[in-house]
Amino acid sequence: MQSVGTGHPTFFQEFGSVFRIIRLSLRDVWEDLWGMLVVNLLWTLCVLTIIPGPPATLAVYRFANHLVHGEEVDLHDFLEGFRQSWATAWQWGAINLIVLLIFAGDIYLSNQDYLAVAVPPLVQSFYIALLVVWLLWQSYVLVFMLEQEQMVVGSAFRNAAVMLGKNFSFTVVYILEVIITLLVGTLLFMISFAIGGVLLADIGNRAVLFNLERNKTR
Repeated sequence: MQSVGTGHPTFFQEFGSVFRIIRLSLRDVWEDLWGMLVVNLLWTLCVLTIIPGPPATLAVYRFANHLVHGEEVDLHDFLEGFRQSWATAWQWGAINLIVLLIFAGDIYLSNQDYLAVAVPPLVQSFYIALLVVWLLWQSYVLVFMLEQEQMVVGSAFRNAAVMLGKNFSFTVVYILEVIITLLVGTLLFMISFAIGGVLLADIGNRAVLFNLERNKTR
């Protein structure tokens, strides 16, 4: 994928870059639609049952990582990644569980009428927005876990934070376009439910690799 240039791209250019990434990810899903549906279904079931959720999430990102790198993938690759990633995935999952509980508590408390201090509705919306940003930012973290020489969770969080800082405008556009894509997919016969996990993993891998390549040219 070609970089936008060696300077600082405009928001309009970033919209174009993210749009191309999403288009390529949709193509990846379409080229093996039935396989993607099966992988996404397994991932969804694992997430709903909670305990296998983090390993399944890392496995689906590993699956998409191989795909984005041009390798042939099938259900066996997802299952193998799932089998191998329990310990590391739950290190990442434990951090996310704590953060999600904090956000859930803030959102719940901000909606209670019995609080001594009135909480404006915008405060709850702010917490929800932060939660969405956190969840989408995890796509950076998961991809870095796969791209690093060693799958160290702390290093992945640091690298993801550095990438966010260096590509802030891209990340803002990335979050907006991914949300729009998922909303449109939900309205179109719940497509996001059928392929959303695999699609997000593919988009996240492409986004990180795009920025790594672009940052090298600066």
